[in-house]
Amino acid sequence: MPPTVHSFYRSNIAPEIIEAQAKVFSHFDVPLKQWKDDTLSHGDWVDQLMRDSTGEDTVVIADIDAFPLSRAGYNRMVDEAERGIVTGLAQVANHKDPNRIYAGPMFMATSRALYQKLGSPKMQRSKDGDVAQALTDAAQQAGVEVSLTYPSFAIQPRWALANRGVFGVGTFYGDSEFFHLFESRKSKSIQLFCAVADGAISGTHDFEQYLEIVGQAQKKKRKFLGLF
Repeated sequence: MPPTVHSFYRSNIAPEIIEAQAKVFSHFDVPLKQWKDDTLSHGDWVDQLMRDSTGEDTVVIADIDAFPLSRAGYNRMVDEAERGIVTGLAQVANHKDPNRIYAGPMFMATSRALYQKLGSPKMQRSKDGDVAQALTDAAQQAGVEVSLTYPSFAIQPRWALANRGVFGVGTFYGDSEFFHLFESRKSKSIQLFCAVADGAISGTHDFEQYLEIVGQAQKKKRKFLGLF
């Protein structure tokens, strides 16, 4: 049995997001456990999960508004984690240090054994970093490999990823390996998430539709018909 992916959310997340994520994971036959908890912060939950010695050694974490776009992407990340690598989607905390790229917990994997070897760093936000950023910091300081999957494009680009590109609402990572929504409580974002989930399940992405949902599609000029 492949390792379970753990996903945290609160009651303010739309049920459409929760259901769509579960459908994608089920389609790719990837075990998923969605944790609803209104008492913990995201960072506290990640910290608690990593320190739970009763769980699987390979820990895979995903945001509630993220999912794999292929089974191969999940398999690669799990394989890297099992080989002693910290692996995840490339992220920066622009409100902290916009130049420090780290493996973000929107989709991240490592082993508990490695986490403990690195001193069980606290996974909460700090004055220097965002949630789980301390894991990448500890790995780099110890000379442990960190594998980052970079964004290939975003439906609605919003933020710089240091000097390595941009990410935003509806970001696709790697070679069609992962998707992360961002701004998951906005109605257009929810529509986009459900549409991309359908695309992942069907195996065909309608990028024109995705652009239209977020209001980025340009009106087609039918100049060849003499219509303007």
